[in-house]
Amino acid sequence: MNIKRWIISQPDRDRAKDIEKEIGVTHLAALVLAGRGYSDPEEIRKFLAGELCSDDPFLLKDMDRAVERIHKAVSGGERIAIFGDYDVDGLTATTLMYRCLRGLGADVICALPSRDTTGYGLSEEAIDSLEENGVSLIVTVDNGISAFDEAVYARGKGIDIVVTDHHMIQDRIPEAAAVVNPHRADDESGFRDLAGVGVALKTAAALEGCTVTEAVESYGFLAAIGTISDIMPMISDNRYFVREGLYQVPYCGCPGIEALCETAGVDISSVNEMNVAFNLAPRLNAAGRMGYENLALELLLTEDAEEASRIAGEIDDLNRQRQKVEQETSEKINDILKQNVDYSSEPVFVVAAEGLHPGVMGIASSRLVDKYDKPAIVISLDGETAKGSGRSIEGFSLYSMLSSCSDLMEKFGGHDMAAGFTIRTEKIPELKERIRQYCREHADEYRIAAINIDAEVGANEVNEDEVRGLDILKPFGNCNSQPYFVVRNCTVEGIYPLGERHTRVSFRTEEKQFYGALFGTKPCQFPFEPGEQVDVVVSLSLYNGQIRTMVSVKVIDIRRASLTKEDIDSFEELRRLNMTGRCREDSLLRSDRNDAAEVYRCIAKREVLVSCGAGLSGKIRNMPLGKMMALLRVFAELGLARYEQAEGDREIIVTVPTDEKKDLMDSPTFRAICKNQHSS
Repeated sequence: MNIKRWIISQPDRDRAKDIEKEIGVTHLAALVLAGRGYSDPEEIRKFLAGELCSDDPFLLKDMDRAVERIHKAVSGGERIAIFGDYDVDGLTATTLMYRCLRGLGADVICALPSRDTTGYGLSEEAIDSLEENGVSLIVTVDNGISAFDEAVYARGKGIDIVVTDHHMIQDRIPEAAAVVNPHRADDESGFRDLAGVGVALKTAAALEGCTVTEAVESYGFLAAIGTISDIMPMISDNRYFVREGLYQVPYCGCPGIEALCETAGVDISSVNEMNVAFNLAPRLNAAGRMGYENLALELLLTEDAEEASRIAGEIDDLNRQRQKVEQETSEKINDILKQNVDYSSEPVFVVAAEGLHPGVMGIASSRLVDKYDKPAIVISLDGETAKGSGRSIEGFSLYSMLSSCSDLMEKFGGHDMAAGFTIRTEKIPELKERIRQYCREHADEYRIAAINIDAEVGANEVNEDEVRGLDILKPFGNCNSQPYFVVRNCTVEGIYPLGERHTRVSFRTEEKQFYGALFGTKPCQFPFEPGEQVDVVVSLSLYNGQIRTMVSVKVIDIRRASLTKEDIDSFEELRRLNMTGRCREDSLLRSDRNDAAEVYRCIAKREVLVSCGAGLSGKIRNMPLGKMMALLRVFAELGLARYEQAEGDREIIVTVPTDEKKDLMDSPTFRAICKNQHSS
């Protein structure tokens, strides 16, 4: 629970009242719409209806060439291979394209890369295998945009490639029969942020000679699952695919989806975006993560209910194995971090170790991002080669950063928020230094994580009808997030365990008392005590209890009510100090001996929780949070204090008794923040 910047919308409440009357939505829904910039009634109705950006699939560049080559293969009896990916987007895109081509009468097979051997994307080994199977045309889905050498290799064997992909494009495109990707500079289709399955759906529409809307009637449920799982912006075409596709799931007639829902304990009659993201997608992903990527594809392709039930059970077992491996990997990474305090000052975590399971590195990176609010890359070492997977925070492009180092890599791909690569082990030290250099040069672009809050509300504005009224804004996702609200000046009344790893907190305002669930934080990790005044960011939903329906409050973030803008700005400056090793003359971090002495007195003879900035704020009057945290690091660098892991995986700092006199200027951090360079 690190400090985040709260960006609080201030919706025009008079305009919100007009929206309530004109559109017929509830008060909270109107506040959200007004705060997100919707004002024109027709624009609001269009958004709520989830209209497509474009219904013509041929607006995508090269779609005509792709259709021509695929139709030629179908009519000529050529064997076509659909080459997909092992994540949910790739699996659903592969399934969709297979259904389409089989419906056209094609001789078609499916192929996926192996996470353990060839890694992401098309490879020469895969091309050789497909050649042996008589394939003369490869259609990629959710990959292929960086298959430059592979396209040349395939052409040398007399095999054409049609690329359909959605990943970011480098400085060129493969020499293929067609390259369909909305990120092409010369693409004028109007909406770039499709998932791989979205591009596949539009390709299917073009192949079948129908509109995108008509194709959604056949393939919407696959597009919905893939789009949600790949965290695509939930606007325009994507919103339409997901909205319509989720309606189709109960009637999709896909035994694999039905069996997956049953195994996951999801009521297929009421599948929503949350079920997909947190119940279905992890299970489909688990097969690929554990090296059984074809099992998930078999589940989606089978037409036999008994076989689907068997496969779903096997995938559920793999998911439990994945959870165990994930836990072991996280523990190994935490041990590495404990042994090297320098990681805390790095602008981007780059953690490399042997024996990390390649299938969970992305998850491990995400865990580090969630915990520390900064980009993270986890690298698994395997002799002379290594594979890395990274995740980022909003506002910091992981893709751009790794692109600046792509000459060091053998393979590389991804987008702003997630990327993966293969690299020679010997080049990892240079990669780390290049990342540091990139961060130093781009420090001004770096921002601490932010939370977009839709409105400030009173606890008395929250009730069952209002929360139910928010459903009209669904489906939620990237760029159309679940609404967040801030409730000010809440008194912490009680702190209780919720399961093994979560906390239930009782809050009281002037209007009423309410409870909030804080997930992923144990009571011993909660940074506030009963009686303290806090501001709370919450999301709202309904819970069907045994007796009645109740409002469920999830705590998204919490901070001391007295937290100031200087606290936030100084914390962000501290992050930039990590990147550059220096700070501005007018920096809020500037300190002297008196400041250092005051902080030392604050931590002397007692442990101080530092794993989240929220609990540190306000400990010393008029001292910005970032400045206090910088001085804590000074003491650690001088050996006057040390960071430790305490109960519940809390990071604390404790003083280290010593009779040795220390010079503050021996600390690199103090030299960087010192007001007077001659201080000691």
